[in-house]
Amino acid sequence: MTNSLRNRITILCVGLVLLTTMVSLFSFWWSTSKFQEEKVNQDITVAQNVYKQYLKSKESLLLTAAKVLTSDFGFKQAVATRDAGTISSVLFNHSQRIDAELMLLLDLSGRLISANTDEDAFAHNLKPLMEELLSAPEESSFVVLNNELYQIILLPVRAPRTVAYSLVGFKIDDNVAHELKSLTGMDVSFIGSADDIVISSLANRPEQFEPVSYFSTVTTSRFFGEYLVYRNRDIDLPSLLTHPIIILLSADLTQSYSDFEKLLFTLIILAILTMFVGVITSSIFANNLTTPLTQLAVIARQFAQGNYTFEFKGRRQSTEIDTLVAAFDSMGNDINQREQQISFQARHDSLTGFYNRSAMLEVLDDELDSSAEYTLVAIDIKGLRHINDKLGPRIGDDCLKAVACRISEFSDELGGFHARIGGDEFLTVFPTAAAREHKSGIVGLMAQLQACYTIQKLKINLRFSAGIVQYPTQGIASDDLMRRVLIAVESAANTQESIHYYQNGEDEAHLERLIMLDELKQAISDDDGQLFMTYQPKLHMKTQKIDKVESLIRWQRKDGSWVNPELFIDLAEQSGLIVELTAWVVRTVVSQVADWQSKNINLQAAINVSAQDIAFPGFHAALVRTLKKYKVDPKLITIELTERDMIENEEKGIKALENLKAIGVKISLDDYGVGQTSLGRLKMLPIDELKLDKCFILKLDESQKDQFIVQSSITLGHQLGFSVVAEGVETLGSLNLLRGMQCDHAQGYYLSRPLKAELLEEWLEEYYEKN
Repeated sequence: MTNSLRNRITILCVGLVLLTTMVSLFSFWWSTSKFQEEKVNQDITVAQNVYKQYLKSKESLLLTAAKVLTSDFGFKQAVATRDAGTISSVLFNHSQRIDAELMLLLDLSGRLISANTDEDAFAHNLKPLMEELLSAPEESSFVVLNNELYQIILLPVRAPRTVAYSLVGFKIDDNVAHELKSLTGMDVSFIGSADDIVISSLANRPEQFEPVSYFSTVTTSRFFGEYLVYRNRDIDLPSLLTHPIIILLSADLTQSYSDFEKLLFTLIILAILTMFVGVITSSIFANNLTTPLTQLAVIARQFAQGNYTFEFKGRRQSTEIDTLVAAFDSMGNDINQREQQISFQARHDSLTGFYNRSAMLEVLDDELDSSAEYTLVAIDIKGLRHINDKLGPRIGDDCLKAVACRISEFSDELGGFHARIGGDEFLTVFPTAAAREHKSGIVGLMAQLQACYTIQKLKINLRFSAGIVQYPTQGIASDDLMRRVLIAVESAANTQESIHYYQNGEDEAHLERLIMLDELKQAISDDDGQLFMTYQPKLHMKTQKIDKVESLIRWQRKDGSWVNPELFIDLAEQSGLIVELTAWVVRTVVSQVADWQSKNINLQAAINVSAQDIAFPGFHAALVRTLKKYKVDPKLITIELTERDMIENEEKGIKALENLKAIGVKISLDDYGVGQTSLGRLKMLPIDELKLDKCFILKLDESQKDQFIVQSSITLGHQLGFSVVAEGVETLGSLNLLRGMQCDHAQGYYLSRPLKAELLEEWLEEYYEKN
């Protein structure tokens, strides 16, 4: 794996070695190149100085020889007398003594008088040469005579005046060039500007040898490419203006190249060896570092699988690894402890230490043996919420702990187990036979629980409901057992029983209610006609007109069966679906009122709402939007609530009702007389209408007590400024009595059953035709 730490360490170390080597090589190449260049330039400079010194010494020798010659009395006398024989003999002898190749005697006009060599080889008129040499007296010059290069000097012969000129010179040939090369180690070339003279120390010359071109272009093949062989420098020699002479110094770089390459190859070999050693050492280092880390990674995976016991295998290479291993050991122990703690907390109730609901389901599957009988008891504490409200949550928690302690005392001795399955609900499971023998069964448990509690020096009596399920006769699967025991305890609470034994079929009824709830939700969503509204007319007692209706919802399922409104409305309230159901009712009723208005039918429609609807923050805004959408006057809508709804949500309900009245909606208090509304609370409610419960109206014409109650209620309602509606009118006698009591509106089967909108319209036509 290229991403492994071992490879990264190796790559890093090798990379650093390689980088260091490359920098070293580059630095070596740069410094060596500079050094070689400076050395070559220095060598050339030294050679140049040697050449100058050499030529200076030659010049000095020429000057001395010329002065000796021109100072010789016999020579001067011979020159003065033009003794050709003596002159020739002196020139020859003197040239032999100083090893001079050239000795000439010129007259004042520059004509050749005598020479130590063949006179015919020289021009007889050397006046231009003589005049140019006289411009630099006692200094040598390099001239080409007879296609040969000479270093010459010209001195006058005086006797006592100048009678002639003596020209003395050394010949410059290849031997001189080789001699100079032997002194400096560099090739020397003497070059005339007219290319009429080429003298060089180069041993193997090409056929067409041009020094400047050759020494500037010849190359050699090296390891890194083609390089020039020579580094050149040209030096101007003192010569005639018309015929300049230069010396070309050429330093041979071949040996420098060779030495540089040898040193470079040596460094490369050392670099390769260094890299090889670096790879080995970095691999060893990486292995020493990563092997313990790999072992620790294995341990970490064991931790992930829940195995916190480990043994570190391998050598601990450093103090840091020792520290890391110790940290892993400590971490494993800490995680194990925390995991056990978390596991316990995940399966147990933090307040009582009992199993929680999900853990209890697992325990039921694991612990219950179908060959034995067990009793499952769900226990609900009645009124615990009031204890929390009145005495504080700490007292409530202590009550829960005390109840759990008594359950544990009863069940633990029997080999049972228990759970807290809700805020104020417990479940205990114990062998049936053992409880019957030692603890008097359920009766003994309930007696133990209902005994007085002392909580923080307070005497508290708690009431309980218990639901009982028998295993395995009433269920085997833990889900079924849990559901059925909760159904049993719910039935005990609803029927005000202390103990309720689960009966076969209750579970099916419960599941049927769940199915019904799902169907109701789907019916609201689809709005496919299963749900529809009916309207029961209300008679205005004075005008004898129908100006109000009560909107009543009905549900006919897809299979054709009818569902009692009290049943499915109760289910909707318990499940929280009532808000969606009421929204559908409001939308349907308001749209129907708008439709009636378009037909010139003016009816005020009452809509029944629940406590959850009033408490829902969006109810008011949704009603306003619906009224605006269908352009319905809010005065045509009445909101009906029961006394129970008002009492349970008094503060919030009063505020919500005031907001509704502010937009013009009417408020009616339904089922008045059977609730618990006091007269003091009644005067505070922002209502417009009292609706007398039908239990007082059904037999109004037969019961004098009912008549007294209804009469006083009507009178009270009018005195408080409310209109009064009597529902449940089923006889003419009751209707007449209500008219005599000055009741405002009457509603009941005597007038009409609840009708669909189309049938109500037909009924209204028939009613007004008859009346």
